[in-house]
Amino acid sequence: MLLFAAQLLPLLVFIVVDSIVEDVRISIVSAIVFAAGQMGFIYYLKRRIEWLVLVDVGLIAALGGVSIAFDNDLFFKVKPAIIEGLAVALFFGLLVAPRRFSKRYFERMMPQMNLSDQTLDRMKPMLGLLCGCTAVHIGAVLYTAYHSSREVWAFVSGPGFYLTLLPMGLYVIILRIRAKALGQEGKLNK
Repeated sequence: MLLFAAQLLPLLVFIVVDSIVEDVRISIVSAIVFAAGQMGFIYYLKRRIEWLVLVDVGLIAALGGVSIAFDNDLFFKVKPAIIEGLAVALFFGLLVAPRRFSKRYFERMMPQMNLSDQTLDRMKPMLGLLCGCTAVHIGAVLYTAYHSSREVWAFVSGPGFYLTLLPMGLYVIILRIRAKALGQEGKLNK
């Protein structure tokens, strides 16, 4: 989730600056500068550079630069779809990877957790759902980048991502209700 939060903040800077000034180049440069500062702040906190955040900042800078050079903000607008495509590839890789690999990856990312095989098995449907929800968002970002106003694109690219996660939230709620019902049923049968 750090990746999605990290990509959302420079986008919000772009939206705010774009609503204040009329020159889209200033909005793009503001997002680039903010993203670089954000990466520095994350490094300060963690004492390491997260490679996905580095890729995100690199894409913001590269695609923002191309957008400014060609005076076309479309290059900057497709950046969320590209970084989310990389995230989907990572999620899908974890979904199909051997359990041992996935376990090591998650334990490296969350060193305070000791994941059981059962927990990893329960995570797999969530990873699949996350892949699907993110793929839907990628399609929405690309569609609005090409066919909608900057305001519609900004909504879809930012808050719209969290709306696409609603099915995953519903899935978690259903699992909790089911677990609670089974837990209470088990108590009644004793």
